[in-house]
Amino acid sequence: MELGTRSIRSSGAGSGSIELTLPAALRELQGLPCRITLRDGPRPEIVLQPELRGALAAFEKLGALLRGALGLAPEDPGLSERIASLHPTPSASGAARLAWTDGLALAGPPPQPRDALARSLRALAEPAGVAAGLGEAWAPGFAAALAWLLTGLVPDAMEQQGCDIAAAALLAAGLRPAPPVLSGDAFSAAGWGAAAPLLGTLLALHRGWTAEPARHAALALGWRRGLAAQLRVG
Repeated sequence: MELGTRSIRSSGAGSGSIELTLPAALRELQGLPCRITLRDGPRPEIVLQPELRGALAAFEKLGALLRGALGLAPEDPGLSERIASLHPTPSASGAARLAWTDGLALAGPPPQPRDALARSLRALAEPAGVAAGLGEAWAPGFAAALAWLLTGLVPDAMEQQGCDIAAAALLAAGLRPAPPVLSGDAFSAAGWGAAAPLLGTLLALHRGWTAEPARHAALALGWRRGLAAQLRVG
């Protein structure tokens, strides 16, 4: 990733102390220890490798809490396959990926930023949904609805319909979804305990739609008709 050219400043020829002003895009790395490597040769390069183990630990803990709430056995989350970049990047539906800066935000003290939590849950819940028996076509919608239920945020505007349908289905099942369920600490055992029944019902709904897609199609048709009516009234 090319971030432009910066100058190196020194506090004195004998001190060994230098300063490099990094681009604003790297401001989340402020205060992180970095490993510095000089790649010598015809085109020397200085490589800064930030210490990101705290972010990785946050992702691992969040993934374990998620799988536990869904009644899934703990297993290697395969995070190396889910982390795409330093910053969140737009992704096609069904291809949500984790970002290191979101992990750094989650590793901080509560309350953690809800947008970082929503994106991370969306990325972690998709493979969890597949492991729970959802078809590949249904896991992304389940993941988006789960992220919305826990944070109150829809990770991607294109997934608003699926979240609305899931909310209506939960209400019809006798539950009253009131996001955000995780309103403070993203790693609160009490918060995840309260979320487990809702997530279990959400998973059961998506399993049913996987088995009988026509049920979901009918709900989607009702949602579109309701939206059209709202637009006419508005």
